[in-house]
Amino acid sequence: MEARSKLIAVVVVIVAVAASATAVLMVFNKSADLVNSEFRVIVTGSMDGEPRTEYEIETIPVNSLVAVHKLKGDAVEDVKVGDVIGFYSPSLNGNIYHRVISIDPGSRTFTTKGDANTTMEYVGFDEANGIVVNVNHPAGEVVVFVKANILYLVIIVVLFFVMVSAVSSLIRLWKE
Repeated sequence: MEARSKLIAVVVVIVAVAASATAVLMVFNKSADLVNSEFRVIVTGSMDGEPRTEYEIETIPVNSLVAVHKLKGDAVEDVKVGDVIGFYSPSLNGNIYHRVISIDPGSRTFTTKGDANTTMEYVGFDEANGIVVNVNHPAGEVVVFVKANILYLVIIVVLFFVMVSAVSSLIRLWKE
């Protein structure tokens, strides 16, 4: 039974370290890169329009966590009208995620537009850097909450471990 307990403890520590590393990256606006995918939090309402049921990604509310598959090489050729792609905006110093509304293979350009926007952007095939493959609004709200309250959460976690350690010590003393 002791070997099983050690194995469980090791697995818990590995999961905790991975979760902590992911949380730290996201708090500092970095992506948790998992091979060819990354997770991002959507911070504007440009994709928070009417649900577009004809598309795989219907809408993306503010504070949603999105899974983005990186576009490399010829993968950009697989993008189709209705997909939500990412492209870098120097003025925002970050990525924008908007829906492809048309594709011009001749000029190798996507025309994109946020579902809640009236203006379009023209994005070269070589500028597209990712395609949104999943949206999770509740998970994004958790990330935003953690990011806004990280100091409080760290204090709570530290206090929790101090309490567990104290209770454990008391139990050992009581058994002696």
